[in-house]
Amino acid sequence: MTAPRGSSPGNTRTVVFPLLFVIAPLAFGGLALALGMDADWDLRNYHYYNAWAFLTDRYRSDIAVAQIPTFYNPFLDIPYFLLAQAMPARALAFLLGALHGLNVILLALLGERLIPIRDTGRRRLLAAAAAVAGACGAMALSEVGTVFYDNLLSLGFLATLLLTIRAWDRLAVSGRGAAVAAAFLTGLPVGLAFGLKLTTVTFCAGHCVALLLCLPAAPSRRFLVAFSAGIGVLAGLAAGGGYWMGHLWSLYGNPLFPMFNQVFQSPWGLPDAYRDTQFLDGGLFRRLVYPIIFSIDSREAGEVLFRDYRILLAFLLVPASGIAILARRRRAVTGTGTAPGTGYTLTAVAIAYGVWLQMFALYRYITAIEMLAPLLVVLSLGLLWPGTTKWRPTALALLAAMILTTRPGDWIRVPFTGRAVEVAVPAIADPDHTIVLLAGHEPLSFLLPSFPDGMRFLRIDSTFTNPDQRDVRFNQVMRRQVAGHQGPLMALFIPTERHDVVRRLGDYGLALANTPCAEVTSPIGAAPYALCPLERRFIQ
Repeated sequence: MTAPRGSSPGNTRTVVFPLLFVIAPLAFGGLALALGMDADWDLRNYHYYNAWAFLTDRYRSDIAVAQIPTFYNPFLDIPYFLLAQAMPARALAFLLGALHGLNVILLALLGERLIPIRDTGRRRLLAAAAAVAGACGAMALSEVGTVFYDNLLSLGFLATLLLTIRAWDRLAVSGRGAAVAAAFLTGLPVGLAFGLKLTTVTFCAGHCVALLLCLPAAPSRRFLVAFSAGIGVLAGLAAGGGYWMGHLWSLYGNPLFPMFNQVFQSPWGLPDAYRDTQFLDGGLFRRLVYPIIFSIDSREAGEVLFRDYRILLAFLLVPASGIAILARRRRAVTGTGTAPGTGYTLTAVAIAYGVWLQMFALYRYITAIEMLAPLLVVLSLGLLWPGTTKWRPTALALLAAMILTTRPGDWIRVPFTGRAVEVAVPAIADPDHTIVLLAGHEPLSFLLPSFPDGMRFLRIDSTFTNPDQRDVRFNQVMRRQVAGHQGPLMALFIPTERHDVVRRLGDYGLALANTPCAEVTSPIGAAPYALCPLERRFIQ
């Protein structure tokens, strides 16, 4: 992989990586400032609240206020919450954007290892171009400076790919002890991402199965390496999510609560999977051509409108290159220009995509594949036309086309304020003895950290549960608490959902009092929120 004798990369090509590694984080930090302050639905629904609830042990006082995501692992959100208290909103947005820039570094290093160009300078230039094209994908750009974290958890998968490729010879031919240790280490980053956010399980599957299929070694060694990588994944999972899974198990008898509750049968939820299956409809043909479908209409795979053709191009070129690489066998051959680990990389991404298609089919969860797609396209072209330079202009043209045709989605941005989350709460007469009931599907939990500490919050109606589900233990507990409460009762809701809120309050024998409601406001809120006194109308 070194430049042939007599080649001269030149000063520009020599410094391309150092420049890129400095500029990328700064550029994406600046982009986060230009895009505006994050006000997305998920931030308002659970990212901000979950961290606060964990740090202040609100599990003893509040019930399901962030709807289903109340039970998501908060560890990824804790740094954001703490930084949001300590630094200006602009600084926090810049930091989140700069972290996205780290993807460029890992993508470029991957490209340097895999792109079949002998000249180091030219290889680095093309790797840099593919990295920039990957980091500028529609979903990746839309998440810059936000708390979705798909564009940060991608670092786990990219790091795993890079570690695997760097250790390829050790995995294939070194002593068993060295191979086992190296394989274990490759599983840690993607396993950590899995522990922090369960939807990244797709990349764990891709990594382990690709090792089993593609490592140029005897079947017994392939199994040993893949198994060791799987143990590394589990270790990463334990580090990132083990504590939280134990917490859920101790409270609800389900380490993934409320997911897969049809298996664990926790009385705190319905015997349901609690999975978002809205994008899983359709038969085999739809799945086979899914990249074509969501490239035409992004709403078929996403919550917002966007346009991106990266995955579509990879979908068309990777299978063709897969046939080519199988024809040349699994081991790299210098004459073909195939770098060690190329087949593994293509296979890992393909398997991750297949698992995602079966489990989620929500585009945001394959942001890492969107980032990798430009590199996959470059590798595919190199495999289709090995030993020549004819494919390079085509690769550059396709990378440019990817960038120029990109239209990022809009998750809601607002002008920057002093802090990332600011909330104005009216005076509360007796906060230490007040229970506030939340209802409707509008995200409300981001407001709660600004209320007096002594107040309690119960969500009687949400995407997780509602008063009709009387067998769910949460509903039984909330009914007992409301019925036995002697202090003030209030309701917090968005006025557009007033009709449904009144109906759900009626299920608890409550109604809005005939007194004025107060307003709770926030620059990232959808509208002024109503905080209304309640009165009892009848006892159920």
